[in-house]
Amino acid sequence: MTHKGTVMLETERLILRRFMPEDAGPMFRNWANDPEVTRFLMWQTHADIEVSKAITNEWVGNYESDSYYQWAIVPKALGEPIGSIAAVKVDDVTKMVHIGYAIGTRWWHKGYTSEALTRLVKFFFEEVCVNRIESRHDPRNLNSGKVMLKAGLKYEGTLKSADYNNQGICDAAYYAILSTDYFNINKNHFDKTRENIVTVKRATDLMFQNLWISMETSDWTTDICGAPAWRYIYHTLHSADKYFINPTDFTEPPFHTPGLDWPDTLSDNILSRETLYVYYQQVRQKILDYIDSLTEKQLIDCPNCKLSRLGLILSQFRHMYAHIGILNGVTIARQNQYPRVLNESRKHSESLYDDDVRE
Repeated sequence: MTHKGTVMLETERLILRRFMPEDAGPMFRNWANDPEVTRFLMWQTHADIEVSKAITNEWVGNYESDSYYQWAIVPKALGEPIGSIAAVKVDDVTKMVHIGYAIGTRWWHKGYTSEALTRLVKFFFEEVCVNRIESRHDPRNLNSGKVMLKAGLKYEGTLKSADYNNQGICDAAYYAILSTDYFNINKNHFDKTRENIVTVKRATDLMFQNLWISMETSDWTTDICGAPAWRYIYHTLHSADKYFINPTDFTEPPFHTPGLDWPDTLSDNILSRETLYVYYQQVRQKILDYIDSLTEKQLIDCPNCKLSRLGLILSQFRHMYAHIGILNGVTIARQNQYPRVLNESRKHSESLYDDDVRE
């Protein structure tokens, strides 16, 4: 084990930090003076704030040891402790920590305790390198067991009359998680995350290949609703460039002029085939590199816009394939040939046209 001491930890809603002497007031007020909180615990309800002061001072003094772990649970929105969570037993021989916790009744059933315990599980396995994390509860205190399950601990069994609390001698329901289980779970989650990202990347690359076939087979000067086909090609690439990743963090290409990306807007600017093919490669590579950098969690994040990252991606899938369809439709009508459309089962072909289609 590599002891780190009570370092500050953070979750989405919580700060887990060391106690300070001035926390005695919130401790007494928020949980320590409530007999409902201590009902199934081993320590007595605090009769007055002086008890809370003595306890916090003791904890503060113990922080000198790097094997001492006692955190205040502080909601970011509140700014003061609503409970505590600690390694109440540390065994260096078996590389085990036993976790105990208490939280004020006003914050029960809001997920705060399981959120804190989940963060400690990550900390003790990944940074302290423990082999086993365990906890226990009086079987009559069912909600405590639910907290342990939510944090990834598994029920191991109940020892009869093996414990005591403010209710007297009691049974002890034990829960635990081993480092092998934790890292296997996280490896499987990582593999699944990468599997999803790889699927998105593969489909995106295939989409760009289909756009390239449309670019190769279409007559760029063909009039489509009053605009040459190349304007639709640029419109498609520009949209992917701007909206696939993050529309609020976008810089126009150097050759762009206002309105050029909209085919129904008149423009004197004419882009060469070379410029558009270079732009195609730049946009394609930029997007594939972006997908490589993503995690599954990031897919559901909103990058300062209304849509999530996945929503932006799916919108561009719809948009790009719609314009591929327009370009291919014009090609079919003018040339009586079907541009090849690739999918997972037919990705490789020397022909730009679908030889399987017959009149």
